[in-house]
Amino acid sequence: MIVALAAALPLGAQSFQESLFLNNYRTGFRYNPALASDTDFLSVGELSLSTVNNVGAASFLYPTGGKPVTGLHPSVSSDEFLSSLKDINSAQGHVNYSLFSYGFSSGAAFHTLELGVRGLAGLSVPKDFFRLLKQGGEDLFSLDGLNVQGRLYAELAYGYSRKVGDRLRLGARTKLLLGLYAADYTFQRFDLQVSGERYQADVQMQLDMTNRFVKLQADDGYLQLLNWRRKDRWILPAGAGLAVDLGLVWEVADGLQLAASVTDLGGLFWYYGNAGKTSGLYTFNGLAEMAYEDMNLAGLWDRATSLVKRVHETVALRPEAQRTAWEVLPFRANGGIRYSLPFYPALSAGITGNYTAYKGLPYWEGRFDLAVNPLDWLDLCVNGGLGTYGPVWGAAVQLNLRRFRVHAALQDGFGGSLPHWRLMPLQANVKSLVVGLTCDL
Repeated sequence: MIVALAAALPLGAQSFQESLFLNNYRTGFRYNPALASDTDFLSVGELSLSTVNNVGAASFLYPTGGKPVTGLHPSVSSDEFLSSLKDINSAQGHVNYSLFSYGFSSGAAFHTLELGVRGLAGLSVPKDFFRLLKQGGEDLFSLDGLNVQGRLYAELAYGYSRKVGDRLRLGARTKLLLGLYAADYTFQRFDLQVSGERYQADVQMQLDMTNRFVKLQADDGYLQLLNWRRKDRWILPAGAGLAVDLGLVWEVADGLQLAASVTDLGGLFWYYGNAGKTSGLYTFNGLAEMAYEDMNLAGLWDRATSLVKRVHETVALRPEAQRTAWEVLPFRANGGIRYSLPFYPALSAGITGNYTAYKGLPYWEGRFDLAVNPLDWLDLCVNGGLGTYGPVWGAAVQLNLRRFRVHAALQDGFGGSLPHWRLMPLQANVKSLVVGLTCDL
């Protein structure tokens, strides 16, 4: 189930840490608000994508008879399948698209304005969910923590950086956040007792959705499409919030820089026009339709969603009116050291590190970086290191074409991906891609 959804997740926003090593990279303020361009510029779009998952496709897919089957196939033992899973198996994706950004100097200060859209999707599935699908039988299965969520919000940001003394530059960005859509389906308690063909579920569940597209009826908890002619459907935002970025860049000595920043400190208040909860004991019959001859990826997805659908049809959601909830953004802390070699200033080396507080998936890493600017129109950077899920690598390039600058960066691990599904890693992994274009003014 988790590997199937991971392939469909929108990828997610991750800071472009190679920003510290590309010369005159215009939008480095996203990584560290103290990084300032040496000229006014306009960014005409940047797309940042990444995924993070604590379990990969190799934990679910096994080669049998010349074709891949899931761990539910009879040829795969329960011990082999379940031992490869985490207690909570999670995947998250983020997307950050900057519609435009504008940077300009004013005296000793540098200012930035930016408008963008950010999104998040995530899935968490407890190991006992797969133990139930694999083994079944009369037993108690604890499915606490089963969760599906998604977020989409707009971001309007203003940044300010200024040099203090000869070697220190400080920066900050303030962000106004406007919620566009959110959904969260969480089982705080889900104890499932199986006795023959009888299933008894002790459930405490919360369903939260903004009211853009669907409406939770007050009588039976049924989800129904809104009337598309409603004129107020897009007038008010579904949420609002604030966040800040803080950073500094210190030139310790000629050619030696230290940089530190923290981004996305803040959160949003969401208004859930469709909210429902339930708590109690529910009983239903066994799931005969869950039998499949070939337990391939589609079979795993169908079998898992059949169980969730049956539980959802059985429980009685009680709608909640005027529900609001505060949600903290996944903040990130960054640090780096850059040293330009005195005998060849176009070559620089250093170390970068970061920590990201993904919900349920905290992630850290450290990298050794090497950058070179062999030609006026070309900047290159490569790095490698170690993260929460093992070895990682990255590469970035910037092309300076008169007033235009095109940049791209890719970060990944070494676990590999499925041959025909490159977005689906075989092992636990963090992957990100950044592409963008700026124009000097």
